Amino acid sequence: MGRERSRAWKHIYFCITGLIFLSLFSCATIKDIKTRKEAQEYLLRGQKLLAQRYFDGAIDEYQKVLSLSPQKHLKDEAIFNMGLVYAHFGNPKRNYEKSLNLFMKILNDSPESPLLEQARIWVGVISENLETTKKIEKLKETIKDKEEKKETVERKETVKEVVKVKQQETRTEESKEGREHLTRSQKFFAQGNYEGAIGENQKILSLPDPRSQKDEALFNLGLIYAHFENPQRAPDKSLEFFKSLIKNYPKSSFVDQAKIWVGILEENELLNQVIQKLKQVDIEIEEMRRKRTQ
Repeated sequence: MGRERSRAWKHIYFCITGLIFLSLFSCATIKDIKTRKEAQEYLLRGQKLLAQRYFDGAIDEYQKVLSLSPQKHLKDEAIFNMGLVYAHFGNPKRNYEKSLNLFMKILNDSPESPLLEQARIWVGVISENLETTKKIEKLKETIKDKEEKKETVERKETVKEVVKVKQQETRTEESKEGREHLTRSQKFFAQGNYEGAIGENQKILSLPDPRSQKDEALFNLGLIYAHFENPQRAPDKSLEFFKSLIKNYPKSSFVDQAKIWVGILEENELLNQVIQKLKQVDIEIEEMRRKRTQ
């Protein structure tokens, strides 16, 4: 009798333990689902606010996603979108340093993220922008030193005009065949076969079917020609494709990112022009100094 009673109590104990475990597991699962749903809602609100240029509000929504600690891909998307906000040409609080750090976080922490390639391109473009700005500041310091040696009034006015140029910142549905080309394009792009990726996207643009994903093809071509590892890198072509997307497909989901790309590419072009002008001014000042010493 004692043994049977002991076995009965053990059976009851195991049943209770199992029920407690199932209850805890069920609660954890429900909590995970709720957290994931909330994170997706915050992401959606953030994207809407970014499209409406409510930049501070968008950042707040993305921060809420990070505070929930949801699935990794949701956190990556929030971090990537925050990088877009800080790189946006229309954001009065634009900060390329913050944007660069956010994109670098994806490269360092999420090597399997589908956003990895875009983040890598952004890192390259923003790094170029920051480096170009440093070169401009260095050239300005050199010219300022020569001005302090009492260069002519005419030369001083030339420098002021060049500096002024630097201060004027630029404000500025699916077919089966098309989907197959897009899939091959993405595969080629990931392999570093940029020529093959360009060819697949060009095929999409040549399709007569109006339902073809031509907006996505234009966006992909803009990315490929902006990629630093592409031997055929051509920022002017990249700019042309992004502008074509904005003009011909204004309702596309890629338009907002295309506008951000246009802003930074045009700014980089302007910065390069400023560098050339500053170098020319430096040469002219040196020639004038040489003539005076003769």
